[in-house]
Amino acid sequence: MTEPRAPDLRELVGDVGSAEELARLERVHEALVAAGPPAELSPALEAPPAVSSRRTARLLPRRRREAALVLAAAALAVVFAVGYFVGGRDDSFSARRVVEMHGVGALASARASIEIGSADEHGNWPFVLTVEGLDELPEGGWYELYLTKGGKPVAPCGSFKAHRGATTTVRMNGGYELRWYDGWAVTAHVPGKPKWSGKILVRTDTI
Repeated sequence: MTEPRAPDLRELVGDVGSAEELARLERVHEALVAAGPPAELSPALEAPPAVSSRRTARLLPRRRREAALVLAAAALAVVFAVGYFVGGRDDSFSARRVVEMHGVGALASARASIEIGSADEHGNWPFVLTVEGLDELPEGGWYELYLTKGGKPVAPCGSFKAHRGATTTVRMNGGYELRWYDGWAVTAHVPGKPKWSGKILVRTDTI
């Protein structure tokens, strides 16, 4: 079996082009013929490799993953702490005086205090109630702070809830003229339980 004859350059391109261009193409053609045909691909390279459409994530070693999670949790805690102290605190409140309160009857051991701030240009004054020693009320119940007149609760100042053994601190705001009242009182309100409702549990001796 005879080897196939390499095609002549003139058979491929004809007489198109100048003598210089044909001479340059002739030299390139002869070099390609001398090099021979390229080697055949191996069967392993005939088909392109399969490429998954999903990216494979590199997993960190277990100890490094756990350390990264601990660091992330610590960073998150720092962010929340900074947010609390920067955004949660209101340093504009400054108490001009503090009123002490004491428990009554079965709750004689209860204690409370009211920090009263300065009134704004509209006559509203902020105050902070801190109370401890109150019981947790039955479902649906709440405590309420009043200004008193003649020793009786007459002007509501805000409601709150408390847990046994815990100290409760509540920020409130008032608009009453304090000079018209003679004290403060905390009462309990529980729907369906009259023995609780309206009873003074903590009070002041003076405003």
